[in-house]
Amino acid sequence: MPRVSIVIPVFNDEEFIAAALDSSTGQTLEDIEIICVDDASTDNTVSVIEGYQRRDPRIRLLQQERNLSAFQARRVGVMAARSPYTLFLDGDDGLAPATASAASEKAVATEADMVGFGSLIVRGDGRTGGAFEKRLQPAHASLEGAAILKGIFPIGKPASGQIWRYLFRTEVLREAYSYLPEGLVLRRANDVPLMFLVAALAQRYVSIPDRLYRYSFGSGGSGQRVGDMERAEFYVSAIDSIDSIASAVRKIAWLHSEPGLVMDSYDNVRKSVIGFTTGYLVRQTSAEMLPEVLSHLHTRASATDILVSAARFSADALAPLKSHGQRIELGERPARHVLLTTLTLRTGGVSGVLLAQARYLLEAGYRVTIVAKRAGSDRSLIPEGASFIESSAKGLSDRLAEWARICREYEIDVAIDHQILYTRDWPEYAMAARAVGVPTIGWIHNFAGRPVYDLKDLHSLMQRNMHLLARLVVLSELDVAFWKLRGVPHTVYLPNPPSPMLIESSHSAHHKTAPEGRIELVWWGRLEQHTKRVLQLIEVAEQLEKRGLDFRLNVIGPDWGEMTAESFNAEAQRRGLGERVEAIGPRRGKDLTDAIDSADAFVNVSIIEGYPLTLPEAQSRGLPVFMYELPWLALVQDNDGIVAVPQDDAAAIAERIDEVFASPERYEAMSEASLRAGQRAMSYDFSQLWQQLITGTLPGEYSPEPTLEDAQRLIDLLLFFSERNAGLLKRK
Repeated sequence: MPRVSIVIPVFNDEEFIAAALDSSTGQTLEDIEIICVDDASTDNTVSVIEGYQRRDPRIRLLQQERNLSAFQARRVGVMAARSPYTLFLDGDDGLAPATASAASEKAVATEADMVGFGSLIVRGDGRTGGAFEKRLQPAHASLEGAAILKGIFPIGKPASGQIWRYLFRTEVLREAYSYLPEGLVLRRANDVPLMFLVAALAQRYVSIPDRLYRYSFGSGGSGQRVGDMERAEFYVSAIDSIDSIASAVRKIAWLHSEPGLVMDSYDNVRKSVIGFTTGYLVRQTSAEMLPEVLSHLHTRASATDILVSAARFSADALAPLKSHGQRIELGERPARHVLLTTLTLRTGGVSGVLLAQARYLLEAGYRVTIVAKRAGSDRSLIPEGASFIESSAKGLSDRLAEWARICREYEIDVAIDHQILYTRDWPEYAMAARAVGVPTIGWIHNFAGRPVYDLKDLHSLMQRNMHLLARLVVLSELDVAFWKLRGVPHTVYLPNPPSPMLIESSHSAHHKTAPEGRIELVWWGRLEQHTKRVLQLIEVAEQLEKRGLDFRLNVIGPDWGEMTAESFNAEAQRRGLGERVEAIGPRRGKDLTDAIDSADAFVNVSIIEGYPLTLPEAQSRGLPVFMYELPWLALVQDNDGIVAVPQDDAAAIAERIDEVFASPERYEAMSEASLRAGQRAMSYDFSQLWQQLITGTLPGEYSPEPTLEDAQRLIDLLLFFSERNAGLLKRK
């Protein structure tokens, strides 16, 4: 009886089989059998084998009448084997002379079901080594029980199931095959399924470091260009291979000591196969042919599995996947359940808009789920009746899987993402939603020039991926013009909802009378320098001081980043203005409204904003507004309660304040105009607007066509932002 059976599946290997047989017959262990299973070759492979048979009786030839894949050929060889141990050798590879003896001796000495050994990768030009070869070397000296599956198919890592890297106990191989249909044919990735089942069944694994297998890289199907659909279908069939063992895996898991491990490991291996296949197709297929290839890929795996698998194992495939598939139009199915998402829930800003949306949608009879993508939300802010989920997934792949699961299990009809201007992975989330049939609405909370001002490359990313959104919502007509000129026709603008202060003010505010003594000025927001430029308030104070005005400017708000009330006040003191301007920290509720009501005017020095709620809030309390120009803001159009001057011109703000407060009649007219502007901000039927948005029935007036004047204004603004940050403008 032979001690080791060497099973060689062959198909049209005439060019290579002699070398494979030489390496087999040249084993230092003589007690072997060499089982060649011909898979219906059409060349002279069989003749070569028969010639070797005549010289070496240890060689056996088994022939299949038709081509049934290497998987089936190996099965035939295993079932015919007479040895307690089996090695696999592909017809275009080779074995080191000591392979059979070294591996079998280790197996006998340790009573192992599997013995791993090293491999040598040989390329067409004779080169060896490299990262691939390094990955093929044994990672563990020994493993037992469930640790074998964990060690050979570690979760979170790409599956590496090359069956020729091991010597097996023949009975374990036969047990693995017993879970599968006898006639199963697997064209691609045909070793991974068997390898996984054996790893789940084996009880003891050991390894030796010797590089005993000689793998000829590129001589088979790997590394080839995808030139036609037949080749594409061959590569995609790898997914069929791993899917073919799903039932067997469930049966083995039922009997396994750690069933959860078996199922989780299988899921990881399956996603690895899908991810690798997707990445390979993307890299090896021409741009012209890729759409058809990806369409075929989506017939073998779900869009969610393809996306999640690519994110985990072939991130370079994500960009082509984003371009594949159609945008889901709003209104294609009834909308009953809306998902709203941001990073974290907190007071004000983006969260304030999202929470107002949630309340209006709930009042309109919609179901609402709010998802925070990061930890740290203030759960007390969640409106009654809304569901809340705080994402706990780590890594993009797991986050996308979670996103698709939420959309599916919560029966989401429309998702509204409030973070597309602030995150780089929003396209992947939109893809995950699209994969389960959910359209995504993207909401931009700042002027279109914000990435230019920030010197970030977000515009390129956004333009490439806007087709993933069912609708893009912006805050002004000029923003609509920007995005339409950039090729995003499905852009609309909508006003932001009123804040609680604005709602409260609509019932209690009245116009103000001009002060007779000291002028009380106020600013509130977060103490942020980059866009709100709070230090400009000190510049304004300095110019007011130069004009001899008696005033005080209170700066209200929390510290933000490196800007603190302490550092702000230190700068004011340094410039001799400590008695005139002071940061007094945050105020909330009645304390904030009392501070606002005790003021005579609001000063705004931001360089870029989307929809600064402080403007309508100030005007709703009757305060005139003095600000730097933000010409895209819908709030400032036809608004006589606002005086705007060019950016950075603190002297001009001081001059306008001086002029207005010198005329009580003009001051009171501005106060009354502010009240009217505040009422206009409250005049929208937000419930109706958002219902029209999510059903795709917004009137055309919310999506105007751009004009030449719009283009000229946009060019001027974008040049201003870029030149300012590039230091080409003289700063005051």
